[in-house]
Amino acid sequence: MHDEVQRHFWLPVADPGGRGGTRHAFPGRRWEGERTREAICGEQLPLANPSEMDWICHPTCTTCWNTLRNKQFGR
Repeated sequence: MHDEVQRHFWLPVADPGGRGGTRHAFPGRRWEGERTREAICGEQLPLANPSEMDWICHPTCTTCWNTLRNKQFGR
């Protein structure tokens, strides 16, 4: 029997200084308009509706990525 897969979603988050940002993973199916939320990496982050350019320009948080990858492969 397969373990139930924990759902998560990715969302670009702007850096507080206004210079770029990072795509973070969050637990759940989708963003529900919360003002802040804890990412998979453990950071409490302010959330806002991202632009198309945010999705293109913001790099992926390596801590979120590695945490999810390690959970998937049992590391």
